[in-house]
Amino acid sequence: MYAYIRRVSLIIFEGGSGTDCGCSTATVHTPISIVFVLLSAFFHALWNYYGKASRSPQLFFFWIGVFTAGVAAFAFALRLPIIPKSVWGYIVGSSIVHFFYWLCLSHAYMSGDISYVYPIARSAPGFIPFFAFLLLDEQLSLQGLTGIFSIVFSIYLLQQRASGQTFRELLRYLRRPDAVWAFSTLGTVIGYSLIDKAGMSEFYMHSTQQHAWQPVTYYLTESVIGMIFYGGYIMCCFPLREIMDTGHREWKPIIATGILSMLSYTIILYVYMTESVSYVVALRQCSVIFAVLLGRYLLKEPQTKLRFAAATVMVIGVFLISTA
Repeated sequence: MYAYIRRVSLIIFEGGSGTDCGCSTATVHTPISIVFVLLSAFFHALWNYYGKASRSPQLFFFWIGVFTAGVAAFAFALRLPIIPKSVWGYIVGSSIVHFFYWLCLSHAYMSGDISYVYPIARSAPGFIPFFAFLLLDEQLSLQGLTGIFSIVFSIYLLQQRASGQTFRELLRYLRRPDAVWAFSTLGTVIGYSLIDKAGMSEFYMHSTQQHAWQPVTYYLTESVIGMIFYGGYIMCCFPLREIMDTGHREWKPIIATGILSMLSYTIILYVYMTESVSYVVALRQCSVIFAVLLGRYLLKEPQTKLRFAAATVMVIGVFLISTA
C-alpha cells in the first residue's frame, strides 16, 4: 500500500511526474540533502506567491506556459524524445486534467489568499490512501489513518473564520468562490497524480531511454500539451492586447517563476537519487508553511496564525502517511 503512496506522492509534490529513485536509505541522512529539500519547498511556495501576487493570475500562468514550451523546445532540440505509443493516452489525459488545474488554481488565487488556497491544493497525499483503499483494495494502518485524520483536520482548521463557528456556517463558507476553486484544484491534483503514476509506470516498462530522462520527457510533453489547451482558453477569453500587456509588464516575475518551478523540480529529483522518497516527500510539505509565511509577511493576509497551525498539522499528517 504505502509503496504505492510514496511513488504517487513524488508525482503530487512535483506537479508533474516521477520515477522510483532506487535508494534504500531510511531517512534523509545528510544535512545538505535537508537543505536541498527545504530549498525546493521554498522555491515551490515562492513561484505560487508570484502567481498570487500577479494582477492577473490567469494570464500570468499562460506566460509561464509559454516559458515552459520554450524550454521544452530547446531540450527536445538537443535530444529528440522517444515516447512509447502506449504512454500517449496517459500524457493527453494528464494534459487535459492539467488544463483544469491551471484554470482552477488561477481562479483560486484571484478569489482567495495563498495562505488558504495553497495548503488545500497541496493536501492531496492525505486523500491518495483513501482512493487506493477504494480502488485498489489496499489496507490502511493505524499510523496511516492518523495521518489522514491530521490532514483532514488541518483542512477543517483552514475553514475557521471565527470562534464558535457553527457547522451550518462552515458549510456556507465552503460554497464561497475561494473554497470552491481551492478544492477543485485539489481534485485536479489527485486526478493528474493518479494518471501520471500509471503513465510513468508504462513509460518505465516500455521505454529504452535512460530512466533519468523519462520523467523530464513526460513532464515537458504533458506541460506543453496542457498549456496548448490552456492557451486556447486564454486566447478565447482575453483580448490579445491585455495578454501582451501582462507579458510586458510582468516579464521579470514570469521568468523568475519559470526558473523557480524548474529548479524546484530538478533539485528534488537530485535528492531522490540518494535519499528515501517517503522522508523527502514529508519534509518537502514544509512548502505549505512557507506559503503561509509569504502570505502573511508579503501579502499581509489575515488569519495567518490559525493557517500556520493548520499547515503544521498537515506536515505532521503527511509525515505519518509517508513513514507508515
